[in-house]
Amino acid sequence: MRPVGYLLNTEGGLVGEPGPFYNYILAGNGVFLEAENPLLRARVCIAEARVRGLCPLEPCLELRHGKVPGYLLALAVNTMLTSPDREMYAAIVWDEQYRIRLPGQEGDGGHLTYEPVPGTVVGIHSHGRMGAFFSFTDDQDEQGLLVAVVLGHLDTLLPQVRARLCVYGHFAPMRLGEVFTETPGLEEEWNTGW
Repeated sequence: MRPVGYLLNTEGGLVGEPGPFYNYILAGNGVFLEAENPLLRARVCIAEARVRGLCPLEPCLELRHGKVPGYLLALAVNTMLTSPDREMYAAIVWDEQYRIRLPGQEGDGGHLTYEPVPGTVVGIHSHGRMGAFFSFTDDQDEQGLLVAVVLGHLDTLLPQVRARLCVYGHFAPMRLGEVFTETPGLEEEWNTGW
């Protein structure tokens, strides 16, 4: 058995043998990567293309336990605001309900290492006084299946935030409202051109 599936999106539905880990899907509008676990199901477009004869697909995110309560994001932001001179990390996990975890970590103004947290649905990290952007290091750290949030300008009254869906090394920008029930006073950066 192959660990990865290769599927076609036809008028009659998906054709091919799905893989146990994730699937590449060729659709009328490109190539998609789809994966799921007990916490979420996600699909991202990894290459746009026009493929005649196949049906189009849309990116998607399904949080298996519903949207994450916004107060958990606010709690993470407030915790990180206490140390705007260093990077920090928090994980929102599912453990019969959504909970926030602060793992063992070491960070300074431009560096962060932390212990991975099992069951992470949303990983949140700060860039301190710098802007909210996903760095090369973030790309290397966020290779699993989760939502990632980065906070920046923590030394201002209105911190910046960006969110993205991470599917095994492929990324798609997300709006906070797609993940959280409500969002605290943050300046959301939205850029579909990542």
